Amino acid sequence: MSEGALLHVTASMTAGFMTAVTTSPVDVVKTRIMNQKVAGGGLSHGLVYRNAFDCLFKTLRSEGVLGLYKGFIPNWMRLGPHTIVTFFVFEQLRRLIGMRPV
Repeated sequence: MSEGALLHVTASMTAGFMTAVTTSPVDVVKTRIMNQKVAGGGLSHGLVYRNAFDCLFKTLRSEGVLGLYKGFIPNWMRLGPHTIVTFFVFEQLRRLIGMRPV
């Protein structure tokens, strides 16, 4: 593929996909910890998860690896356009100032 808008959009969408693959498990664990209900009368009594690793291991045991990718498509649809705009603008600015591609 030659240097141009199609290459930039394709590379940006791929970068957004890889970002979503990398960050989705972290987002799932973070969301589950933040949304857990506290049952009982104390700060840590009745919590489902003790920490992030506990949440990760419980999710893997009960749902498998795919449980860490719940909400992947919305995450990618959020990151994809963001990376397209970011890298496309960067490439256009790079071209305008006369900087050669790396």
